Amino acid sequence: MRNFETTRTPSVRAETIVRRTYSRPLENGNFETWDDIVGRVISHQRWLWQRALGDQPLSIVQEDELEELREALLKRSGSVSGRTLWLGGTEVAKRREASMFNCAFTKVETVHDVVDAFWLLLQGCGVGFEPVVGTLNGFTAPMEVQVARSQRHKLEQKKGRETNVESYANENGKVLWTISVGDSAEAWAKAVGKLLAGKKKADILRLDFSQIRPAGERLKGYGWVSSGDETFAPAMERIAQILNAKAGQLLARMDILDVLNHLGTTLSSRRSAEIALVPHGDPEWVEFAKAKKDFWVHNNFHRQQSNNSLMFKSRPGRDDISGLFDLMQEAGGSEPGFINMVEGKRRAPWISGVNP
Repeated sequence: MRNFETTRTPSVRAETIVRRTYSRPLENGNFETWDDIVGRVISHQRWLWQRALGDQPLSIVQEDELEELREALLKRSGSVSGRTLWLGGTEVAKRREASMFNCAFTKVETVHDVVDAFWLLLQGCGVGFEPVVGTLNGFTAPMEVQVARSQRHKLEQKKGRETNVESYANENGKVLWTISVGDSAEAWAKAVGKLLAGKKKADILRLDFSQIRPAGERLKGYGWVSSGDETFAPAMERIAQILNAKAGQLLARMDILDVLNHLGTTLSSRRSAEIALVPHGDPEWVEFAKAKKDFWVHNNFHRQQSNNSLMFKSRPGRDDISGLFDLMQEAGGSEPGFINMVEGKRRAPWISGVNP
């Protein structure tokens, strides 16, 4: 292996960003150096390449190309994606490859779609979505919502059970539905599915987060710092209240937007990037365009999680555009954005949305 001398001396700011964003913790309590990070990235590129070749070893020419990449990284004259700098070469990157992608798009129409979108967010993958009305609905009947917060910061064993446990029981003559959330990304995603799919009548819904490790604990696989239940518990409670408000009814586009936005608030050390799309002319398009208006007055802080854009499936007129800019001013921001679906379909007839 050739040795390359680093020719660029990074600034203090650059070193701070590398330490904060890309240096993974080592078992001895220290953190990776830049050379360590580059070595890990090159090992990941080699793994990807060998897999594409059917697990064959690389040729001399291919190894030389990896060494060119190593040189560019060491000299900081080139780079790979930020998430590859953070997760490349780790077991979680190989086992959960969604964590290595920046962007995704899906139509959120079913319980499975919500679970998939949340799972991608938990991997650090940005999610674009169109909320679609027709399948998702509220509870069968309204119920009292109780929240049991985690107290594991008081326990010696910080990590809790990894899987969810759901139960129904009679308590003082009332039906109690309990969702005990497990301490893992899979459990979090599936817990939201249980909440949205639950259709049995109950008097009380208890959301139990007692298994969630405390905030500040480092996640072994991802290396991120856990937010505990500090963001997830309030998000789940507010989603439950949305389902209460729409008991016996279909969720509107704005309800689905709120559900996904609440889920987007749950990560602490990785921003959950979202973009929401609604067709121009839809019955809810004006309300969607003004989704963030006075959010601090209406306690809609969660709506800051997504960029919001309107999809145009035909060419808008001058009056349409003028009216949209008036809406932007009224809402006090720079939204909604415009998505040209006419051109999108010309370029890719299968298009259903975007995540720019």
